[in-house]
Amino acid sequence: MKSLKLLSFVLATAFVFTSCSNDENLSPEPASNSLLKSFKIKRDAKGAYSVDYNLPDNVRTEKIINEKKNSSKVYLYSSNEGASRKESQDLIVDGNELKVGFVDTNTNNNPYILIEDDNIALAKGKNEEMLSEYSIASNEDGTFSLDFKVNDNVTVDFVYNESKNIYEVHLEGGKASSKAYSRILNNKDGKPLKIDFVNHKSSAKYASKASVLRRKPRVSIGNGESVENLPDYHK
Repeated sequence: MKSLKLLSFVLATAFVFTSCSNDENLSPEPASNSLLKSFKIKRDAKGAYSVDYNLPDNVRTEKIINEKKNSSKVYLYSSNEGASRKESQDLIVDGNELKVGFVDTNTNNNPYILIEDDNIALAKGKNEEMLSEYSIASNEDGTFSLDFKVNDNVTVDFVYNESKNIYEVHLEGGKASSKAYSRILNNKDGKPLKIDFVNHKSSAKYASKASVLRRKPRVSIGNGESVENLPDYHK
């Protein structure tokens, strides 16, 4: 009888330990927290570019600039010190292009920004184009906010080019009731978000005065690529 009770106790104890072991194996691992809350790329009315990015608590940053490839990379590391904050970095368009990338060492969220534009800051710091200024900001729900202003007597038309997967903002001379515009945009099927400002300019070289299209600035925002190895915008 005692042997039977002892056997029952051993089996019950083994079951308890086995259950605990299985529960431990099934417990989900804690999710990695993103070290980047949001970012915003912007160009002011004088043509100067900058990027702002919001960081949560306990994040340390390190900036690496590659002048040969005109790229800037911001590494984000977990740290025991530091309150949530916003950091800014001035950017320069060199060779009609600039690249910015973030490397979140805690997750696989590594967004990048590729821009094609002229350095109008060199033209006496005055913007003579139809577009005055613009900014593109990432949102927590995965969308992006596009805000921009145009100069006087510029009309605006929004078009989504499905064949090229590009949001086009067409700018053309004419009377307009507004100079400031905002749009919420989504990247389609996980592909990079692409935005072209398409400037329509009449050309006196042609008898019909047909519009000459100029696609600048052009913006591409994606994730996961190494910013130094990004291809040209149109590829």
